[in-house]
Amino acid sequence: MVITSRDNPNVKRIAKLTKRSEARSEGVVYLEGTRLCEEALSSGQKAIEVIVAEDKISWAKEFTPDIEPMVLSRNVFTKISQTVNPQGVAIVINEPKLTSDIPSNGKDIYVVLENTQDPGNLGTIIRMADAFGLSAVIVSPTTCDPYNDKVIRATMGSVWHIPIVRKTMDECFEFFARTGTETLAMHLKGDILSAEGLKLPCAYFIGNEGEGLTDETTAKCSRLVKIPMKGKAESLNAAVAASVIGYELSKLL
Repeated sequence: MVITSRDNPNVKRIAKLTKRSEARSEGVVYLEGTRLCEEALSSGQKAIEVIVAEDKISWAKEFTPDIEPMVLSRNVFTKISQTVNPQGVAIVINEPKLTSDIPSNGKDIYVVLENTQDPGNLGTIIRMADAFGLSAVIVSPTTCDPYNDKVIRATMGSVWHIPIVRKTMDECFEFFARTGTETLAMHLKGDILSAEGLKLPCAYFIGNEGEGLTDETTAKCSRLVKIPMKGKAESLNAAVAASVIGYELSKLL
């Protein structure tokens, strides 16, 4: 049966889940778009609901054959969509639990985000960490939601590939002290970044886009480092800085 009314109770329920705050309160993540959905499914995420436009029933049969899809008219799907040109494919999955355990094998690289707020930055950093073989992305409780729609899109699927750990800064430093992990703070007063003299395991800290790291976190790090810049720009944005450092550290793997 094709649902043709926006007032259908199931359509109203799904429309609420397109808002991240509503989905989070239900313990789920709403994903829309063929690539986003296929990446999640191929990475082992299980759909608990499938929503497709009537011309995309074949997609549901191919990728989620065990679930009866909710089929909407193209007009109704467009009205509840979050995208400008909806592809007619969406799934709902249970929200993956952020782990509280930091993985450790003795040759680890961690990027630690303290109060990073921009979803695009967080998503790009997760993608970078996956690409360069980092052990985990560690986010403070005040860092933006890793399952925000904009974050997931910016990760290009990497959100499903790398551990995302939620820890307070105190918990991070306790773990790093216990495991002999060097801690680097990105700071304009730091030494020029170079892979020479660095050792693994190593964690580097990226702060808030506008204010940087807190003084408390900076003081607890074993070293202050900065990226050399030959131009007139005063600084790099969080994602670019994290990527440059991640690449340099990945040379030690």
